[in-house]
Amino acid sequence: MIFRKQLLRTLLAVAFAFSIPAATVWAAGSVQVKVDDMNVRSGPSTQDQVVTTLPVNTVLPVISEKGDWINVKLPNGKTGWVAGWLVTKTAAQPTPAQAPKPQIESKTDNLNVRSGPGQNFPVVQTINPGTKFTVLERNGEWISIQLSASTKGWVAGWLVTEHNAGNAAGHQAPSTGTPAAPPSATPPAVPTAPGGSSATGQAGNAGNLLTLEDNPYVYPAPDLSLPAIGQLHSGMNITVTSKQNGWIQFPYEGIQAWIPQPGTGSAPSSGNNPGTPAPDIIDGHGNSGDSPISPAAPAQPEKPTAIVQTDDLNLRAESNTASAVLGTLKAGTTLNILEKQTDWYKVQTPDGKTGWVAGWLVTVKQPEMPAPPGPHIAVVNPDTNVRSGPGTEHEIIKQMQPGEKYPIAKREGDWFQLTFTDGSTGYVAGWLVSAVGVPAIVKSNELVGKVIVVDPGHGGSDNGATGSSFSTLEKTVNLQVGMILRHKLEAAGAKVIMTRSDDRKLTLQQRVDVAIQNNADIFVSIHHNTHPNSATNGTIIFHYNRGNSGKLASLVQNEVVKATSYKDLQARFGDYYVLRENTVTSILAEIGFLSNYNEEIKLRSEKQQELAAEGLFKGILQYFSSLNTNGG
Repeated sequence: MIFRKQLLRTLLAVAFAFSIPAATVWAAGSVQVKVDDMNVRSGPSTQDQVVTTLPVNTVLPVISEKGDWINVKLPNGKTGWVAGWLVTKTAAQPTPAQAPKPQIESKTDNLNVRSGPGQNFPVVQTINPGTKFTVLERNGEWISIQLSASTKGWVAGWLVTEHNAGNAAGHQAPSTGTPAAPPSATPPAVPTAPGGSSATGQAGNAGNLLTLEDNPYVYPAPDLSLPAIGQLHSGMNITVTSKQNGWIQFPYEGIQAWIPQPGTGSAPSSGNNPGTPAPDIIDGHGNSGDSPISPAAPAQPEKPTAIVQTDDLNLRAESNTASAVLGTLKAGTTLNILEKQTDWYKVQTPDGKTGWVAGWLVTVKQPEMPAPPGPHIAVVNPDTNVRSGPGTEHEIIKQMQPGEKYPIAKREGDWFQLTFTDGSTGYVAGWLVSAVGVPAIVKSNELVGKVIVVDPGHGGSDNGATGSSFSTLEKTVNLQVGMILRHKLEAAGAKVIMTRSDDRKLTLQQRVDVAIQNNADIFVSIHHNTHPNSATNGTIIFHYNRGNSGKLASLVQNEVVKATSYKDLQARFGDYYVLRENTVTSILAEIGFLSNYNEEIKLRSEKQQELAAEGLFKGILQYFSSLNTNGG
């Protein structure tokens, strides 16, 4: 009887082993790309869709094989199929032990832990310094932590200290938290998202884990004259391979890459190095409070200008259509604005003449006011009221115009106290301005029930633009950002309608019809740009109608730039079909330039796509908050 049971178990084990497909059994080793711009496909044939391309020498872990095709894990964590004749197999590596996860500790007493990644989510409990909690995931500046065996929550990343997983090993958090994972013989690989170069702990020796404290650019060789291939962010961990002449080598997206050592500089040969966000204003509960901020000297705004939008625009003697015509102006002429009366502007022409032009035939461009150092606000709405105290019951003492920027002296509730150029102070409703260096103030539940159409541009046989360096298809990154934005909006209670959620082609009118037929509140079209000059980079949010569309564009422009650190090319007028023919409040977002080497790298990154979607989301949230609240 015993013999028969043993025989039966043996036969079952053999049968189960033979029932596993050969492709599943072969799941070890890695391959290295032999050609540049190698296609990665959704399936094992040349008829399957290209999901991305990879540069030469990229190393990819192997999942399985099917004929001449290999299923691999991509640098962004997803999977795809590559042609076996375009890669070289490398030796199988032993499976590493699971790496310990980093932990966080609150910087302040009674820090709020929320049910989701944002200040609009309810508080589930509070935590205090001295207790460490294991990090589960990240969403922008928010971190998900394990509170107990069955409870999770989100905390603001700027209000916690993150502990290196290597340093935390061997230390167990108190019973309210989760113990640190056991130490691993293999440190975790560097995250593939662009992300930061100062180090803490034993950072100097090869094989050690390095925790970054700033945001270094990544280079293919230890040479600052080369174009950067990515960027890291503070708090990330990398494994040091070697050090030489002020440089640190580490594994990055399948290759050995380099970052400068702390203090040696890491700015790339072109583009802007994103700055480090200013600290939050916090009270003892981890919320924004009344803590003072050291104000910087406010900058003096310049005069606004008007851009003529039509040929043969009449320059008149008075602010009405019955007055004498002093001359005509060509489209594109820039005029200095001297005065405003209702819908008319008194202007000075380039040749020194003065007269009046109709406001509906020009686009007013506010000057780019230098941003004060430290926390400050940027005005996005015309005639934004400044009051003598923090509330609508206080007297209006002045008004601000789009483009003006002023330092924040302190926050009182949902109001900011500002310092002006003449040394005076006043209060502005926080939900009516774009805050830099402090969390944005938005009213809760602003998106509940709102109908928002998200339009990922191009699709199907219409690829849109193609990246100059890595052949990135615009239609692909448009959809990736659009789907992330969709999830954020739906989580906040909005009804989101996608013009497309897969790779299909739509006419421009079909896209507009989706917004009109569904009586949408707003329409957001997502695109990525190109330019003949490869040095051009940055974000532009376009609108056609001024009014609410212009307001939405300005708010989204500020938030996307703030979230991504892309260059601010300003919100502006754009004569696009999906805006011009749309009766719904509409914007078209050009997130960045695929024709710029450094920017294309970032635009391909899941982390940067997340940040772009977060900026779009925050701008939309601020827009509805400004509409629904008596502000000013």
